[in-house]
Amino acid sequence: MPKPATQNIFTCLTQFSIALPSTINLSGWCGDLHNDSRAIVEGDIFCAIIGHDQDGRQYIEQAIKQGAKLVLAECENSSEHGDVVIASSGNNVAMVKFYQLNQHLFTLTKNYYQAPQDNMTLVGITGTNGKTTTSQLLAQMLSISDKPCAVIGTNGAGSIDKLHPLENTTPSACELHQLFYRFNDEHSVHGKFSYVAMEVSSHALSQNRVQADLFDIALFTNLSRDHLDYHGSMASYGETKKQIFTADSKQVAVVNFDDKQAKQWLKNWPEQQVIWLYGRESNINTYKHFVTANAIKHHSHGVSFTLASHLGNVDITSPLLGDFNIDNLLAAISVLLIQGIPLSELPHLVAQVSAIAGRMEATSAKNLATAVVDYAHTPDALEKALQACRQHCAGELYVVFGCGGDRDKGKRPLMAQAAEKYADYLVVTNDNPRSEDAQLIANDIVAGFSNPDAEQITIILEREQAVLKTLNKAQAGDIVLLAGKGHEDYVIVAKHDEHGAIIGTQKLAYNERLVVTNFYQQHAGLASIAPLPDEANL
Repeated sequence: MPKPATQNIFTCLTQFSIALPSTINLSGWCGDLHNDSRAIVEGDIFCAIIGHDQDGRQYIEQAIKQGAKLVLAECENSSEHGDVVIASSGNNVAMVKFYQLNQHLFTLTKNYYQAPQDNMTLVGITGTNGKTTTSQLLAQMLSISDKPCAVIGTNGAGSIDKLHPLENTTPSACELHQLFYRFNDEHSVHGKFSYVAMEVSSHALSQNRVQADLFDIALFTNLSRDHLDYHGSMASYGETKKQIFTADSKQVAVVNFDDKQAKQWLKNWPEQQVIWLYGRESNINTYKHFVTANAIKHHSHGVSFTLASHLGNVDITSPLLGDFNIDNLLAAISVLLIQGIPLSELPHLVAQVSAIAGRMEATSAKNLATAVVDYAHTPDALEKALQACRQHCAGELYVVFGCGGDRDKGKRPLMAQAAEKYADYLVVTNDNPRSEDAQLIANDIVAGFSNPDAEQITIILEREQAVLKTLNKAQAGDIVLLAGKGHEDYVIVAKHDEHGAIIGTQKLAYNERLVVTNFYQQHAGLASIAPLPDEANL
């Protein structure tokens, strides 16, 4: 992978009133900036920031042992800014003290990598649900239109067909600019990209991992309960999401008109920022720029509808399941229209899109129930996934779900209520219990049921067992929604020391999509990703 010359840091630091002494010699080295010491290799620069959970300064020696040639260490006293000391006499590696390094890390890394994002059109997508699907639909359709588009998000980074895993939905400022740098390199394995569709989490906005002016187009999907363990309140959560917008003429905003939070923003939307609205509410056409869906029809291979916009109308047929995927399509289509793709080309583009891994991904076989793997892990997402399955279900609707540990406990009873409202049979299991007791999490969920002793409700904590027992029980014509894991290939559980005390968490291999595929192969001889059955009369 290409890397910048390490000595670029000299020029970058002068912009922050730091002048490195000539005794520091970085010539001949190429390296990345990293704020994760584990990623350091020979020639890199370690940015030891004071983070939300950890203090990077504790890992300076480790970074130097791994080959760091310079250390930028965040200091808490402005008077120390720019001080240079030898961090390791044995390796003669200098440590530069940098006041508020975490706050300035985005700008520093942008300068170090020479702003590769300026050569691409960046679309930032935020919201509680729909980020992954919208970004990947957009990337698929842009790439089909000979506008190569990379994605960055929950499923990984890179081209749609060659995604590399990421630790976080939105990477750190260092990792993010490394991706931009490689996306802009025509000699990289992906080739050069002209667009990037990027998921932007509320955590990334809150922690200044990204800045609003990074995005040429900023898209908001929706706001529903999630991450209140971090943000504290829905009001705070909403204000954080709003930080993706620049409120000026340099960025175009795309906003879900059907969302309650969006309607509040519209009351005082800044006149200087152009806004496009998408959604299915009837009065959306009173606005200057709008995209909506009329005459929606469900059928055995997806949905069809009339796309209506201020630019005209066109008939669309989509292979995707569920009304919420119409919303995701409308969001992606809005961006295409902003980028000048003709309305007449949209039917051809939409017809070629494929389902996203772990997002309403259906597997079926003759004489067996249909399994739908979906990432839904919030009350709103679970409700919408169940509603979509109900539209397609000729028989009984089963749901297998849980809630994550060490996260917002308030959504657990809400998940139960959504499941109880729409499903015929409910199986409560684990979903990344982390350091919490899985049984106690299940108890919190069960407390949300109006009739927790109903025979339709089962608790099976071991997730694979819960999935297989439910698939075995369900009959042809039934649908089994497996909610929460989606594309993930792991489960996060507690890690214990030799005395049984919890000392952290660990990831164990678990791929729900593979569990489902193996089940169908064993029971039908062949498993296939397929549309839901014809008799469901979509």
